[in-house]
Amino acid sequence: MKISIDSTIGSLLCSLYLSSMVAVAASSAAEEEPKPKLVPILKIDENLDKRTAIKPSLIPGGGNGLFAAVAIKQGDVIGMLGGQLRTDEDYPAGNYYLASIPECAWEETKPYKYLDAKHFGAHVSRINFAPKTINGVETGLQNSALRQICNYPYVIFVALKDIAPGDELWASYGPHYHYDAFMYEPAVKEFFCNQAKIDCREKYSFEP
Repeated sequence: MKISIDSTIGSLLCSLYLSSMVAVAASSAAEEEPKPKLVPILKIDENLDKRTAIKPSLIPGGGNGLFAAVAIKQGDVIGMLGGQLRTDEDYPAGNYYLASIPECAWEETKPYKYLDAKHFGAHVSRINFAPKTINGVETGLQNSALRQICNYPYVIFVALKDIAPGDELWASYGPHYHYDAFMYEPAVKEFFCNQAKIDCREKYSFEP
């Protein structure tokens, strides 16, 4: 499935969806803390979530990950991030589920500048990290990527290659994420080196 992100259509959808931001009641389920009870969220196309499934990650200690439930073609939009809309004033420091709305979209989204996907994000908010290189060698492990766009829905994930049903989705979190505590765990190091078929016995370094 391919989704056009033509700017004209995006602007029309933006008007529709931003005017439809709703207050959301908290459910009894919680990941690490209770969900906020009344927040503005960005509506998304929930049909895209039917193409993926959240299950325990293959990565040791990786918690839940995201897996393809159907074949996904290179270039397809995997999902829209969505989530709670945040301003500079309520920026949640230390929240690793946060994505910036690109500056080119701020006129449409003001006063909101961030999407907080921790509690209300779509399936793609559960995509785990895999390194782009290990010891300077391309791993080929990343099969999806975050893209920021200037119109609705502002933050999406796209497929970097054809993805088969059952494959786990992996992406980069960018250069500013704190990877070291996790990536230097012996089991995680061994997992990624084996996946990429790279000998890490003598040295080990990675790039996101």
